[in-house]
Amino acid sequence: MRHHLLCVLLSLALPTWSQNIGARLYGTVRDAQQLPVQGAQVAVRNTSTGKTVTLVTDGQGRWQAAGLSPGQYAVHISKPGFSLAELNDLELTIGQVRGVDIVLQPAARTESITVTGRAVEIHETSGQQTSSYSRRLMNELPMLAGGVGRNFRTQVYLTPGVAPSTTAHRPFAVAGSRTRNNNYMIDSNDFNEIEGGLLMGRGASEQLLSTEAIEGMQVLTHNFKAEFGRQSGSIISIVTKQGSNDWHGLAFEYLRNDRLDARNALSPIKPKLRSHQFGFNLGGPVLKNRTFFFVNNEWFPRRQGNLVTIQTLTPAQRTRVEPAVCALVAQYPLPNSEPNLYRSQAPFTGDQWSGVARLDHVISASQHVFWRFTRLDSTNRGSAGAGLQRYETNVVPQAHSVQHAWTPWATTLNELRLNYTRFLLMDRFIDPIALGDPTLNGLVGSVQVNGLSPLGHFSFMPRRSAQNTYQISDDLSGLHGNHSWKAGAVLRRLHFNNGVLGPSFTGILRFNSIADFLAARPAAYSRNVGDPYLGLRASEFGVYWQDDWKPFSRLTLNLGLRYEYNTVPYEVNNKIPQAFRYRPDRNNFAPRFGFALGLDRSTTVLRGGYGIYYNVLELSFVGLTRFNPPLIHNYAAANPQFPDLLANASQSIPSGLVIPDPNLRQPYAQHVNLTLERRLGTGGSVSVAYVGTLGRKLPRTARPNGGEGLAQRLRPDPSLGVVNRLESAASSTYHSLQASWNNHWHNLLTRFSYTYSKSLDDISDFASTNTGIDRGLLALDERNWRLNRGRSDFDLPHVLTLAWAWQLPRLSGTVLGRGWSIQGIMTAQSGRVFTLYSGTDNLQGNNTNRILDIPGSLLRLDRAGSAPLAISQGFSKAMLTPAPGSLGTIGRNTERGGRLFSFNTSLFRSFTLAEGRQLQIRAESFNLLNHVNYELPDGILSSPTFGRVLAALDPRQVQFGVRLIF
Repeated sequence: MRHHLLCVLLSLALPTWSQNIGARLYGTVRDAQQLPVQGAQVAVRNTSTGKTVTLVTDGQGRWQAAGLSPGQYAVHISKPGFSLAELNDLELTIGQVRGVDIVLQPAARTESITVTGRAVEIHETSGQQTSSYSRRLMNELPMLAGGVGRNFRTQVYLTPGVAPSTTAHRPFAVAGSRTRNNNYMIDSNDFNEIEGGLLMGRGASEQLLSTEAIEGMQVLTHNFKAEFGRQSGSIISIVTKQGSNDWHGLAFEYLRNDRLDARNALSPIKPKLRSHQFGFNLGGPVLKNRTFFFVNNEWFPRRQGNLVTIQTLTPAQRTRVEPAVCALVAQYPLPNSEPNLYRSQAPFTGDQWSGVARLDHVISASQHVFWRFTRLDSTNRGSAGAGLQRYETNVVPQAHSVQHAWTPWATTLNELRLNYTRFLLMDRFIDPIALGDPTLNGLVGSVQVNGLSPLGHFSFMPRRSAQNTYQISDDLSGLHGNHSWKAGAVLRRLHFNNGVLGPSFTGILRFNSIADFLAARPAAYSRNVGDPYLGLRASEFGVYWQDDWKPFSRLTLNLGLRYEYNTVPYEVNNKIPQAFRYRPDRNNFAPRFGFALGLDRSTTVLRGGYGIYYNVLELSFVGLTRFNPPLIHNYAAANPQFPDLLANASQSIPSGLVIPDPNLRQPYAQHVNLTLERRLGTGGSVSVAYVGTLGRKLPRTARPNGGEGLAQRLRPDPSLGVVNRLESAASSTYHSLQASWNNHWHNLLTRFSYTYSKSLDDISDFASTNTGIDRGLLALDERNWRLNRGRSDFDLPHVLTLAWAWQLPRLSGTVLGRGWSIQGIMTAQSGRVFTLYSGTDNLQGNNTNRILDIPGSLLRLDRAGSAPLAISQGFSKAMLTPAPGSLGTIGRNTERGGRLFSFNTSLFRSFTLAEGRQLQIRAESFNLLNHVNYELPDGILSSPTFGRVLAALDPRQVQFGVRLIF
């Protein structure tokens, strides 16, 4: 058989998965005179499932197969009078767009044309920033994200522009966007927590679903097309595995035990740990070539002790305590490691189950439908606060999805999706809610003392929450000449029933210093009274049109426009008056532009673009208005007296109000990027990019009438108490240089990324309660927000990652020398930023005042040590503390903690048991070198541990695993 290839161009475009994250193949068929061949039959076959899409080229010789699942494909092109053209070994990953231009030869000249599609290509038709992760990278890299089990976050952290975050349920910030602004998708459908933009996965491992059920994942970080909306940050898109014509399955278990781990550098003990992460999956045919199923089940029981470091009172201090606070002082444990520190382990138990079920059915050559169900059920029991008060929490996220794909013509695809997600969250306190003795210290649920760890329960517990999201979307795409167009719409209906009856309802008591605490001189007290439970309803609508236009052979323009309208949430039982709602924003047009210019013959591409991206206002932004009368009355008193802490709080003065700015606008970001990418041989690519993000109209919380510590007579409006004003007036700026190198050489797969960036903003988040707000979420001076301008809380100037997976060559002539592989991830990044607070109130009675910036007053020592900050000789804390009625002069987030470094690795040994059966044994180590990564130091001047680091991140940890694959 003779093989002649006159012209084969395989272009791997930047993945354009959107609401549809399926791969797409398209191309043209020409004859030897470069004339289009009409009526040629194109058969695109998935070699695993046997599913075949049969198309016929149009008058221009064009064809398109869209919505393809990741996997191996073969393409056959035929027409009477021409030789058969075959393209084999064509691997498609999530969202890839690949172009195939083939010239058919006359039948008399050759029998067939056969080519392979294994070459690694570069992104040639889009200006987006994205990274894809195949099944191999999802399964083989050592995963222990946050020390809580195998998790998709491991791969996300390898993406350029991603800054890891320590904020609960918000694991990363991407390209300068806030940690709330990430959009999570499973099989092209939203999987988002609608209250506050947090991670809906939650549970012991905070995973969206078991990693063993993931076929692949794509992280779209910047300048995505008009088909994407809802959030201005990244889009994390996960595709589930599916069945095929062959039976395949997996049984697995991962074991951890504290005896295998190192001891934390700042802890005298090694906490107990027993965890098993085990399960199975199975996939196969119901009807061969027609119907396939896949199921996955995973269990994750965990018994451990969590390390706690509590800033507590010394025995000498306890002898000076006033009777009114004796019962509160007794809540603090006695120090056991240093004069004012208590270190121990708090018992924690977690039980988690997750399941996935998927059914795919081929209706015909032009129609395909699938149904998918996911559910996670997690129950945790632990302790909170300096008093180690016990709690229990249960989270149950689940989703049902039905999708139908139809190819009515050779160049047209329609995709219809119906999706329903439900998120239940219920928690409770096991110990009593009130602290101390109400007859002595009044009703108190939380105590905040500068210099001591907070006492009491989490501010967001106990709660009952039920979230329901109903979604319908449709996308129509096609080819027309040198245009690849797509249009679609999405409608979501949001139901949110929630209430939090936390410490704010049993009273929050604040002291400015330990001396004031022992002397029973509180600075402020506040308490909510009423019913916080309500039901919010809202709708989200989006419509778009986009066109990938190729005016020249080496130039592609991405043109698009999106419109989004999000209704103002309302309370289903009219509990929220109209006065506490903002006006709707209907002017949310988002133009998108991108380009890709080939600088040579498919080896170097210049890409770039600009776009506007709107972000939804989380439902909690309006939900906070539940704290207003008549639902809830808040009472606040400055310098209260025991035991009647509300004696000075007038019940006729409304306080703790939450009032949205009536002219609130949808937050948005402008994305700008420019990328140069080059292919290195057939197995790798390198890229260098400038990526910039300008955030505008970002949410923030202002307190124009002062905080809890301001005397009523000094408030701008003495007829009101504390007023929390919700505004969309903050801004941010992000600039970065992002470099990446990907290579696949023989059996070695490597991925390298480096990000050099700077992120500035006025504030990095907004408050989720009406009282006891964290000082980092409020302004130094309400009259001058410019004093808050500084580095973002998630600013990391340098982030470098290197990941590899290497199938080792045969090490010896014996059977023991076969089947070895080694994988690893190395991460090095800058330390996190923090602000130096004085521990005193600002001019508005908020505990946000900073220290005085006096040259030479601070010694900034080795950031890698446990005491990186100290007061210089000749200076004192009193000299750095602002005088009453004045403000500190140091900026926000001027300090930076220690650099972080980790080296994770795994060693596999695979045994072939029989044909198609394999046993794999794993040994994985996280922080293999046992490098000490310190937490941030104590940045409160009035604290006795000012400048010291009190805790460190995880030491070396070891995990063993076994996998039976068939």
